Amino acid sequence: MKVFRKSGDKVELLALSWDASLRLGDYLVAEEDGRRILLQVIDVEYADVPGLMEDILRDLSGSAFEEVERLDPMDVLSVIRSIRDSRVVVAKVRKVNNAEPDVLWLPSRYTSKVRRVEVAELLREVVPVPKVPVKLGEGVVVDVMNVEGSVTLIVGRKESGKSHLSKVLASGLARAGCNVVVLDVNGEYVSLGRRRNGERSEVSELMKVLTPGLNYQVQLASLSDEVLADVMTYALGLPQTSMRELLKLFRDLRRRSVLNFANLLRAVQSVPMNESVREALANRLLTLESTGLFTDDHHEAEGDQLETLFPPDRGVLVVFDISKLSALQRRVFVEYLLSRLKELLLNDEIDPVVLFAEEAHLYLRETYWEDVITRMRHIGISTVLITNQPDSIPALIYRQADNVFMFNMRNGSDIDHLARNLEIDTETLRSMLPNLPQGTVLAWGKVVGRLPVVFKVIDPYLMTLGRTRTKLGRMVQHG
Repeated sequence: MKVFRKSGDKVELLALSWDASLRLGDYLVAEEDGRRILLQVIDVEYADVPGLMEDILRDLSGSAFEEVERLDPMDVLSVIRSIRDSRVVVAKVRKVNNAEPDVLWLPSRYTSKVRRVEVAELLREVVPVPKVPVKLGEGVVVDVMNVEGSVTLIVGRKESGKSHLSKVLASGLARAGCNVVVLDVNGEYVSLGRRRNGERSEVSELMKVLTPGLNYQVQLASLSDEVLADVMTYALGLPQTSMRELLKLFRDLRRRSVLNFANLLRAVQSVPMNESVREALANRLLTLESTGLFTDDHHEAEGDQLETLFPPDRGVLVVFDISKLSALQRRVFVEYLLSRLKELLLNDEIDPVVLFAEEAHLYLRETYWEDVITRMRHIGISTVLITNQPDSIPALIYRQADNVFMFNMRNGSDIDHLARNLEIDTETLRSMLPNLPQGTVLAWGKVVGRLPVVFKVIDPYLMTLGRTRTKLGRMVQHG
């Protein structure tokens, strides 16, 4: 390949047909006298050779006749055909001499050498040696330190591979020693403790699967004022004036050690207060009790000791199976969990947590996620948001994102939404994202040195349960 021309941040290279076997997202280096320019392939086109149309038409017109053996002792015809069949490799400038692409230098068209750079070699140059490595793809090993304490987004259309990557990342973080909490909307993570052949996996000893309302309930009397206020205000929409009245009753009953739903409702009905406030409190309390997430019985409550789920000496993968919860139950539980985690971290009762929010678009607008992103990571809650609706995530969160993993997307408005809020140009995203094969990801951020890197996610052979269930599929599977 040879450098042909440059326009803005785009470079075109000429390649003969036999050395144009490139993949979308591959990196090339054009080197000359110790200087180099780093390029990423975004497209391949046919070269516009003068007289090409006339030659092709001549071939078409002559194809109806019998082939006549031609004398070509110098094999000139093969050279001519290779020139006519040459390609133009379209690439984007990523770095010049290991600096940002604003450095004005171009390699010689004739004396520079162009070679392909493997992903592993590229990452060794742009990312420090991982202190706590986790393998995500062939030649792609990321540092856990660049995920914990960061905001990470995983986006892509359905069945493109985003959930598979999140499971690989979650299990890798837990094995590395992180406290990982998963909000499992589809029941996909509950079997990560097993391999596909039924054997126990490397994370089986680290996993805890809890189902809110079944083997995870919280005693009402264990709730702090702050957690109760968050749940009632953000999840159930209780006005502040009503909240103040509720806290008075809540504190009084707890002080007398008679706090339960029945006594709380009785107090609401008997204590003098505005009738609209009374009705608001009674309705919210009945709704809260109906969720089944909170209980009066101390012996049934297994969830109020949340801090015991996170041992200080090893990593853990806590999966909250919320797949069978109603929208209301899910909203209440997520709000409780976030508020309780925040409380434990502020009191230094647990180590920092990495929170995986699967299908985040289902409840992203129903709680104060912007507070999670902008403030909670400073107290120890890192977030990994996974969604197939990129435009459901506010622009503020994209601008706060440290890492973004993008799978196949074909919706132009989704791609434009990403381009507006990320440090990647629209042309790159529009060229790559619609053409990514299943299981192949375009990564950007701290984990890959803030360069767009394309790689295929590894198969950890875990039982991930990420497939769409269908009746016919089950009939075929069972013969």
